[in-house]
Amino acid sequence: MLVLAWSPAWGEGEAGGQETTLLLGPAARGDEQQTVDVATAETTAVAADAAPLALGPMAAAIAAGEAGGATPAAAPPAAPAQRGPPLPLHTVEGAGGALFVPFAYLVNPGPPGTVVAPPSASYTLVNVGGKIVQQFVVSETFLRRIEFAYMFGTLNLGDFPQDVQRHTTIDIGFQHVVMHAFSLRGQVVEETPMIPAITAGVVFKYNPNVQDIDRRLFGNVRGLGFARNNGTDFTLTATKCFPTLAFGRPLMLSGGLRFSQAAQLGYLGFGDAYRLTGEGDVCVLVTDWLAMSYEYRQKKNPYRTLGRLVGDEDDWQAICAAIIINPHAVFAFGWGHFGNVVNHHEDGVWGFQFKYEF
Repeated sequence: MLVLAWSPAWGEGEAGGQETTLLLGPAARGDEQQTVDVATAETTAVAADAAPLALGPMAAAIAAGEAGGATPAAAPPAAPAQRGPPLPLHTVEGAGGALFVPFAYLVNPGPPGTVVAPPSASYTLVNVGGKIVQQFVVSETFLRRIEFAYMFGTLNLGDFPQDVQRHTTIDIGFQHVVMHAFSLRGQVVEETPMIPAITAGVVFKYNPNVQDIDRRLFGNVRGLGFARNNGTDFTLTATKCFPTLAFGRPLMLSGGLRFSQAAQLGYLGFGDAYRLTGEGDVCVLVTDWLAMSYEYRQKKNPYRTLGRLVGDEDDWQAICAAIIINPHAVFAFGWGHFGNVVNHHEDGVWGFQFKYEF
């Protein structure tokens, strides 16, 4: 990550003229930067906090992509510091990332020195073959290292209640289930030219409805493996940006591990044992206003199957495009292959998200 800045030093030299400095160097906290006197080409070391402009990971990636990875010999007077693009998005569990795979970058961290960054909010809709997921997320980042998010989501069960009644003659009494999620993540390693950013997180989820459905079905959901109405996911994510790898444009690679008890993210409750899964994302900033990504999330079955009524969970894959409307707003949409989702095979999932950073 590079920091490009300039500052005029007014004073009288031997010629009585203006002296201009150009600051070049890594933006990592505590790293040494160099001051290059354009007039004399002399170089001296200065502290990192002397730079008046520091770019976040994605803003720096865009800047590096525009420059083609080259370092200019001299810089004209720069415009005032501007915020980077409003990325990453909110995942379906509230953390910063793509649509369902997190990044190690935090949402809206603010410029260096920020203690409490402005909040971010998003609305997401996903159509899973007639099962409609709607989610509202609010997040805030503290000290540029700690991200907290709250997610409220609803799942329209589609024709699942009718299928259950057809097989059991029992009305489960719910067409929608809701879930609350509280996500807390901390960036334990900051990104450097050689080391990826690494973020650890916990997501507590609560679903008050599946337990009631189990009672109406006389414990048959518990017989499939349902254990409780809440659970906690533990995540570890690494993300590395390569500023010019994609034909001169920035490319970001993310990979992570997840320990979870959740059935279908938790919308169908939680099992009695943790299972380890992997997830990853490849994201390219195609232009300054368009990002494209492919994401993959491994799934494992916390419940036993029940014929065609409750099937195995399959791995999720999706392609996502994010359109940067302005420095505060982004609109994203995607298409996914989710495989079996409860009582149907869903290979044409689509969804969108609107996110705003204050």
